[in-house]
Amino acid sequence: MEIRRQSFFAAPPFWKATWEEVNDFLDGLAAGQVREIGRSQGGHPIRAVAYGEFEPVERHTTYSSAVAAGHPEDFYDPTERRKPVLLLIGAVHAAEIEGTVACLNLAQILESGTDLRGRPRAALARAARQFRLVMVPLAQPDGRIRAPVRNLIGGTEDDLYYYGQGLMADGTILRWPECKRLQPVPVKQMRFVGGYYNDSGVNIQHDDFFAPRVAPETRALLDLVRAETPDCFLTLHSCGSGPFLVGPENHLPERCQFHQAQIGALVAARHRRDGLRPGSSRFVDRRGSFYLHTALHFACGALPLLFELPHGLASKPFTFDEILDVGLSLFEEVMEYGLACRYAPR
Repeated sequence: MEIRRQSFFAAPPFWKATWEEVNDFLDGLAAGQVREIGRSQGGHPIRAVAYGEFEPVERHTTYSSAVAAGHPEDFYDPTERRKPVLLLIGAVHAAEIEGTVACLNLAQILESGTDLRGRPRAALARAARQFRLVMVPLAQPDGRIRAPVRNLIGGTEDDLYYYGQGLMADGTILRWPECKRLQPVPVKQMRFVGGYYNDSGVNIQHDDFFAPRVAPETRALLDLVRAETPDCFLTLHSCGSGPFLVGPENHLPERCQFHQAQIGALVAARHRRDGLRPGSSRFVDRRGSFYLHTALHFACGALPLLFELPHGLASKPFTFDEILDVGLSLFEEVMEYGLACRYAPR
């Protein structure tokens, strides 16, 4: 791995992003319930932390069958639970670690009342305590270990693609979206395999979800959403032009598209008020692709949200503090919306 800029491997104390920092932090939690939900392709533990009591769901049918019958409550009836369930998933692409940082700071708020900067977020803490909150801060350990950058602030697109998508044997940087034409990427034909992929070169965002065997990271997340049956889940990505919420998406039911549009507008308005320069919402379904969060939705029926945090590249600068504020404000808006309507059909 080439060190393209030393500053990419430095960060303030509140910015916990490396494999070691994430696990040391999880090991030190007192209130959160930490458990291993699976192992990566490279054999590394994938860990979740939960706050709030687990309330099991009694099911009478599959999600598909319940929806076809016009009675989704036969699969999951939210009135049977006292609290809604929200799931946060970070580092699906493991060089996109801004969501991981935000998750750990949210956990610290629930542990101590302040984030890792020592700043109170009373409204966010109050909202979070009204949920069962489950977080997978680092869903793709292999790539995080392989590309241990702590930030990409001030970098270029070449830096982003090098650490994210990797370097081919001939020295060519594998860029986006060309990287998606290879699945899995040919690991043996690459000089450096970026953090986008597990150790077999699989981008779990585009796994073969209907194959007899999926990537172990994908399996862990599918099993988790089936067990938790969340009301909503949020996958946290990052890019050079964020922040923005992706959607609405045509592969999803109308109610999900409605909520995606509503939440996207509310989050953008919040970031605009806070001076955090939201980007434009993106419609990702025009090419008919089917993503990890789409598959997770059809496994559990939850409202799927995909958010792109900013990397803070030179083309759209953000500071460490601003990026964290983007994430924490996002969480607060998503929670307040869920408390108002339980992410239910309009």
